[in-house]
Amino acid sequence: MSILDTHIERRKVLKGFLIAGPTLAVAARIGLDGSSPRKAGAFPTRTDETPDFQDFTDIFVLTQQPTIYDLKIEIKPDNRVYAEGPKAEVGQGFLTMFAMCVADGLDVPFESMDVICSPAQQKWGSAQITGGSHNTRVLFDPIRIVTGKMRGQLVAAAAAELGAPASRLRTENGYVVSTDGRKLSYGSLTGAASKLPTAQALPKKASEYKLIGQPRVKYGAEQIVQGKYPYPMDVHSSKEFLPTVVALAATHGASVVSIDDSAAKAIKGVIAVTHVPGMPDYLIPEAVAVTAETFGIAKKAKDALKIQWSAGPMDQLSDAQIDDLLVGINDKITSSGEGVEGTFRWPYVPHAPMEANSAAANVTADKCEVWGGAQIPPTLQRQLAETLGLNVEQVTVNILPVGGAFGRHLFHDQEIQAAQVSQRIGKPIKMQWMREEDIKHGRCRPVSIHNVKAVVQNGDVVSWEHRMACPEMDLRHGLGDVVSGYITEYNNEGACQYFFLHSSTKLHYKTGPTNITLKQQLLAKPTAAFRVVYNGCRQAVDEIMMDELARKLGKDEFEFRMEMVDTDRHRAVLEKCAQEAQWGKSLPKGVAQGIGMHDEYKSIVAYIVELDTRGREPRMTKCTIAVDNGYCVNPTGTTSSLLGQASDGFALVMRAGLHVDNGATRESNFHDLKWARMFDVAPEMSVHILPNSNVLPGGVGELGIPAASSAVANAYARATGKQVRNFPILEVGA
Repeated sequence: MSILDTHIERRKVLKGFLIAGPTLAVAARIGLDGSSPRKAGAFPTRTDETPDFQDFTDIFVLTQQPTIYDLKIEIKPDNRVYAEGPKAEVGQGFLTMFAMCVADGLDVPFESMDVICSPAQQKWGSAQITGGSHNTRVLFDPIRIVTGKMRGQLVAAAAAELGAPASRLRTENGYVVSTDGRKLSYGSLTGAASKLPTAQALPKKASEYKLIGQPRVKYGAEQIVQGKYPYPMDVHSSKEFLPTVVALAATHGASVVSIDDSAAKAIKGVIAVTHVPGMPDYLIPEAVAVTAETFGIAKKAKDALKIQWSAGPMDQLSDAQIDDLLVGINDKITSSGEGVEGTFRWPYVPHAPMEANSAAANVTADKCEVWGGAQIPPTLQRQLAETLGLNVEQVTVNILPVGGAFGRHLFHDQEIQAAQVSQRIGKPIKMQWMREEDIKHGRCRPVSIHNVKAVVQNGDVVSWEHRMACPEMDLRHGLGDVVSGYITEYNNEGACQYFFLHSSTKLHYKTGPTNITLKQQLLAKPTAAFRVVYNGCRQAVDEIMMDELARKLGKDEFEFRMEMVDTDRHRAVLEKCAQEAQWGKSLPKGVAQGIGMHDEYKSIVAYIVELDTRGREPRMTKCTIAVDNGYCVNPTGTTSSLLGQASDGFALVMRAGLHVDNGATRESNFHDLKWARMFDVAPEMSVHILPNSNVLPGGVGELGIPAASSAVANAYARATGKQVRNFPILEVGA
């Protein structure tokens, strides 16, 4: 059932505001339970009547009502459709989904769509957050309703012009068509439609979809392959926006003591050397920026700087000391009895998107305009106003598609630093972090320690404990605003615990009482949500434990899961995956299958990986994926995302990880950050999407990481007979 059907009376759904002129534009408003629309940017308060959420997606959906309906969609006189989506395109296919749903709802060709990411607007509140794999679900109904209203208005205008009853008209391919063959383009009707009284909305039913549910290549694919897509690193390449790079401290949390820039300024083409304060309260680092005529000159001058940095708060900490600290704060296992028990460790992992941090900024005395790929634009807009001494209304944040994010752009280091430099030198600049800065100083999934025990009695799992400890996850980026409406006192640790409670404390197996806890320690190394946040580690560990429990009980790992899952929906996903992978087939010694499953974002996925450990390094030779993501909007996008997550899962288990040496990150680029290579991609991969199980879509952008990771780890354990406890395996040997 749709959230509209559940929470909103149909007669209160829409009050349309049609803007007269050469285009037809709709801004929609809804009122919940007859109350006045709440203040833009405000969040509903948790009450005794607020349901206990089973998934953090529910919180996103609730807090984004009703502002999410305030969509900007315009039909132009030439019959093209312009639309602004309130989320960011970070490679996950948001603009493709958005264009598909708007085009289908309006009955226009996909090719007629011109879509962009909406600039920052405080009115959106939490509705402009991109994260938590909720974009498609939260927008699906609003787009359907708003486009249905626009279609109804166009039909009414055509009925008046053709002198025909609306019941004898239909819409197709951007036209209103009469039963006698006459037709009028949407573009020719926009003026009349905008002046009519509000007409009956015509939202589509699922049986009427033409584009939704069909495979569709990514919006802008042709531009991408031609190198013409407007990523932040590509915009403002004119001489007006001056190339700028930054020098950052070697150790985390250190600050500038002195700068000797004489050698740097002596280099021809250097324009300015600028101290950049950053925003220490948000762990946006202090830096020294070099602005020059070219990026090559700027980098050469940066290397010539002589900067004295203070000691950092982590200078006495390396991996071993951090591990000891986490072991010391972690909750202890309290259950007694026989079963399966283990302590697991995951390392720090950077987001490392292909496009390193890039942004452009132009700050004058009374305004600021930036271009970047922020995942929470309203937060960035407020932070820029704060650091520059401006009002929020004086700050414009343009959101461009970025070349990967995975949670990295929930924080906006480069946009804030770029604006600070532009303000200080009085010129527009274009900032580019080098790859080394991005890996050494970018935000990371934190290192984590896990103590886990499952107790078995008489062949049954009767209890489950999972104790997780990690450096504090930084959620001070807008997600905390959502959480603050649900808890009495908001701070970052409180937000973390609330998020953990509603995303990481459930098991989809019948394991008896569960006790899953999180302990955190604040450290200076910046952290951020990485795909699936805590569950990337927590759920992957629990899936490894499930395999070990099956073997202890003398059961097949797949059959054991089929017995233990608590819904038929889970069983259907597992069964489809096992069937397509030919689970249990005969394989040579040293080659094995591994299975993993995850349930989040209203979706369920299972991975079965075939791993060959006979060579110099283990290789994934086959990967089979089955998914139930509710209503699948774009099978091509779903498939691409889950295939990519298979490679990420392999990297996280086998290769990837950062080290801390006396407060400094050791790795600096892809030569020593061992992410997956082309060789690691399985030559045989398939994704099997189950029939739609819901009227609303679930999320898939992060869904596969725990299942893929655990499938790789379980395949390795079955192929080698080794117990998997520490990652990455190729470094620490399991």
